[in-house]
Amino acid sequence: MFELNDKLDIKKELFLGSIIYTIDNFYKNPYEVHDYLFSNPAPLWKINERPTRNGLYFEDRRLSKEDEQLIPIVNYLSDLVQQSPRNYKVVTNQTKFVKDKFNDIKNCHWWPHLDTGYNGIVYFNDDTLNGTNLYKEKKKKKYVNEHYEPWREKNDFDVIKYIQPKYNRLVLFEGDKFLHGMDISDYRYFLDEYRKNQVFFFENV
Repeated sequence: MFELNDKLDIKKELFLGSIIYTIDNFYKNPYEVHDYLFSNPAPLWKINERPTRNGLYFEDRRLSKEDEQLIPIVNYLSDLVQQSPRNYKVVTNQTKFVKDKFNDIKNCHWWPHLDTGYNGIVYFNDDTLNGTNLYKEKKKKKYVNEHYEPWREKNDFDVIKYIQPKYNRLVLFEGDKFLHGMDISDYRYFLDEYRKNQVFFFENV
C-alpha cells in the first residue's frame, strides 16, 4: 500500500540553519493510498478535551492507528532526518470549517505550535494554496487549549516560511525549531471538502 516511487528526487533547502526536505511524487500509487486513508472521515481529534469547539465551528479529524505496512516508510524517513520515530502509526489530518465569524482567516492564523522533532507532511489535496506556515512569534500570550481558541492574531506572528502544497508531495521540516501550522488562505475548505494530509513525527533526542 505505502510503496514509494522507485527513484525519489530529494530536494534539500537550507533555511535558518535547518534543512527542509521536499520529495515530489512520494508514493508510487498515491490514489490508492488516498482511498485507503480517507475513504471515511476520521474521528474528531482531542474531542474529550474540554472546553472544545471541535465539531461546532470546524471539524479537525485525525486517524491514528498502528499499521505494519508503514514501518519501512517511517524507517526510511528516520534515516533521512537522523531522528528517532515517535511511533509507527498511520496518522492523518482532515480539516474543514464552518462559515462563521469565529473562523476569521483574514486576521488570524490557525494554531502555531511546536512538536518534538522533524515533522513530515504528505499533501493529498490537488491544491497549490493552503499549505504550511513557519512562524516567528512577535508577542507572547497565554493560550488555552487548541480546539477552544485555535485562532491566533496575525499581528502576533511573522510568517518566515511558506511551504507550498502539491498532491503527493512530502515535506519534512524541524517542527521543534519552528512554530508551524496549516495555512488557510481561502474558503476552499469551508464547504464539503476536507483539507487532507498524512503526517509523520520524529523526536530530536
